[in-house]
Amino acid sequence: MKYISITALMIIALTIGLGCAESEVVPVEKEPEAVKLTVSDVISKSGEYMTTLKSFHFKMTHEVGATEFLPGLNVEEVSGDVQPPELLAAEFVGMFGAFPIRSMLVAVGKDNYLTNPLTGVWEQIEPTVNLGGFFNTSEGMASLLEKMTNVDFLSDPGLDSSNYEIKGDLSTVHLGSLLGETLENGSVVVEASINKNDFALNKIKFIGQAKVSDIDGTIRLVTMDKFNVPVEIEVPAMTETE
Repeated sequence: MKYISITALMIIALTIGLGCAESEVVPVEKEPEAVKLTVSDVISKSGEYMTTLKSFHFKMTHEVGATEFLPGLNVEEVSGDVQPPELLAAEFVGMFGAFPIRSMLVAVGKDNYLTNPLTGVWEQIEPTVNLGGFFNTSEGMASLLEKMTNVDFLSDPGLDSSNYEIKGDLSTVHLGSLLGETLENGSVVVEASINKNDFALNKIKFIGQAKVSDIDGTIRLVTMDKFNVPVEIEVPAMTETE
């Protein structure tokens, strides 16, 4: 009887244990699969985000070549701040003939003001390059990617990276807002990086000759950051001349 009692107790304990184990099983809910965006989706979302910006910082450099800003003045690097839709303040370095120069630029819509490299006095100019127009987030950069052809991802969008990398071809006529007079039937290769979280366009590279004054293989690189960080841009006071 003793052995029977022990056996019975073991069976009862095992039954209770299994019952408890079964009651504690919680079904695992499957997480919804992330929607895979097409390259067109990414470009569209980036365009929407860029049109909402109140301010940002930019820098344009040249991996190859330079940009003719005025006849005889070639800009190698320019950086500054933008307040869409029409305010821009920047500093640039370049060459005027054989002489290196550094100057300040303020763009208010289509009006451009430049400090004379020799005197430091502000002067209103008519440059061949319209940086203010290019960095207008609704008509400039934000629309360039949508005008590309042969668009595709430069790298697998599923990779564990912070940016979407895309590429495409862009007719040089669409760069007129940045470079002024461009090649009529030219085309450049565009490579761009777009943040996966907010779809901010943070880098765009233009590969190829876009202006007659460009050398073969010109490469322009534009980077953008400090989105919506407040800045103050003022129209420079002009010195009256007699």
